[in-house]
Amino acid sequence: MRLLKFLLTGGVDILRQFLADPVTIGVAGMPWWGEVSPNGTIAVSDDGRTLGFHVAAEDRWHHGANEAGVRQMRREGVPVVETRMRVPSGDIVQTTFATAHRGGMIVVDFYNDSALPVAIGIDRGDVLVESSAAVGSVAGADLGPDAFSISLGHHTNTRIALVPTDALPDDTWFEGVPAADAVISGWRSIVDRAGRMELPPGVSGSSISDAIVAARCSWLLGGLADPERDPVSALIEWDELCRMGERPEPLVDDVARAVELVARRQLPGAEMALQAAERILTQANEDRGANDVRSIIARLADRSDTRNDSLATAVRTFEERLVAPRGSTTEILSGGMPSDWSLQPIEIFHLPASATASVSYAVRWHGLRPAIVWEVEGGEVTLCSSSLDTNWSSSELKGETLLAHTAEPAES
Repeated sequence: MRLLKFLLTGGVDILRQFLADPVTIGVAGMPWWGEVSPNGTIAVSDDGRTLGFHVAAEDRWHHGANEAGVRQMRREGVPVVETRMRVPSGDIVQTTFATAHRGGMIVVDFYNDSALPVAIGIDRGDVLVESSAAVGSVAGADLGPDAFSISLGHHTNTRIALVPTDALPDDTWFEGVPAADAVISGWRSIVDRAGRMELPPGVSGSSISDAIVAARCSWLLGGLADPERDPVSALIEWDELCRMGERPEPLVDDVARAVELVARRQLPGAEMALQAAERILTQANEDRGANDVRSIIARLADRSDTRNDSLATAVRTFEERLVAPRGSTTEILSGGMPSDWSLQPIEIFHLPASATASVSYAVRWHGLRPAIVWEVEGGEVTLCSSSLDTNWSSSELKGETLLAHTAEPAES
């Protein structure tokens, strides 16, 4: 029952669905973007056209749009999308991402992870090809009048790029283009400022942390809630952006308006949204505004804070399962220890513990009992974990302790 409660109240279904949705590919400030569907088709906002995923293997042409053996994942949750298509002798891997190189371009890397050579079918003629040596015509499939193919040997890769319609590319455009791993590192260096979670593998652990990374990336790319229609989500999203390094000062007037709407309408999720507003205003040195928000929170304290069903509240709810500010205390693992996390290491970095402070901690196991090592930065808070040990609390900035919780032994 504890695990079931953890999943249902944590907004996990919303996070899982978001991870399964088509992925927006772009970089902050790029005026055009792409969207990668679950079958590997790439739609581009600049011209409304698409680029399909087509492979000529030893048996026939395989088209991502109608193949059963297509699997997809966001790598580490960021908008770097790996789509695998099954062919008789292995997989063909398409990795798609955006880079700010040359003002913005979408790079598509094809890797032949199979035992035999294949041909990649390109169904639009305006793409930029890194190496033209293997370019040829299309035989055996109708991919359109501008289509061409690229020969791809066993365990080799080739890259193409989609560029703006007004771009004037030349043979040097791929010089300096980053690899997918570098793009992933760049995204994570920004996103992890808002808090990093190293959770056990599985649907309630690492996949959810990837979904939170994906949500943060979406907000960085401008996929934000309308603050007039959903001020609760807007405040949470702005707080996440500020935690990732956005300046809070330009948001002060919008935050004040959203706080007014949340308080007047008494919206579900009000407490977590107002705590987000307090963090933003405190960071912007708007002490009077932050004090006003604290007063509103105090007036709401005796009312149950129901949640609204949005991506932002799902993200914040899950974060609060790990680190939850609760007035004068901060609760660690407030939802308890899910059974599929037992006896596995957990590491949490820089999640909010108050308007100014953040907490990092690690859980290690001594037999069947969890030991926690913690560090608080940016202010003083009192930590507790009533679900794991009702007798433990600490106001120390650093420390470690063995908690009373006892895991059920693994079945032999």
